[in-house]
Amino acid sequence: MFKINPKQIGELCLVFVLIFVCAYMVNYVWESSHAVFLYEDHDFNAMRYVPMVAYVSLIDGFLVLGIYLFVATLWKDMAWIQEMNGRKICTVLIAGLLLAAAIEYRKVFVTRSWSYNQLMPTIFGLGLSPLLQLSMTGLWAFWLSGRVLYHRENPEGRRIKQINIKF
Repeated sequence: MFKINPKQIGELCLVFVLIFVCAYMVNYVWESSHAVFLYEDHDFNAMRYVPMVAYVSLIDGFLVLGIYLFVATLWKDMAWIQEMNGRKICTVLIAGLLLAAAIEYRKVFVTRSWSYNQLMPTIFGLGLSPLLQLSMTGLWAFWLSGRVLYHRENPEGRRIKQINIKF
């Protein structure tokens, strides 16, 4: 069982909230910039498009947070974004790609919830943009969160590391 003191609970909440907010924002930008051009039945009707993009960005934010927790569990370090290395980045890329592939496969081939237009590049019938999305937006959100949480400078000009939670 993991032992976390009350101070660490507050710090973990801060980490989770910041990662979620960053993930939501970067996914909103990603979705907004490509969805209308690459999927069938999407148009610029703001009354439908904006709520749809907000909703899917919310779901993507939770998925990125899930990737963060997966990597944290795998590496046994809840603050792994303070020192991202090649192995952790590869883990995020693979986890995001596999998760996106499973979602896309289900939505395109099983439930037929969406389809791509001719502009969407595909690999094995799955859209390239959505396959890359969780990996890329996850890395971007983790990098942004790590910069905010761990790479601030104190008045003496030295970097401070605020949170160090391992289990």
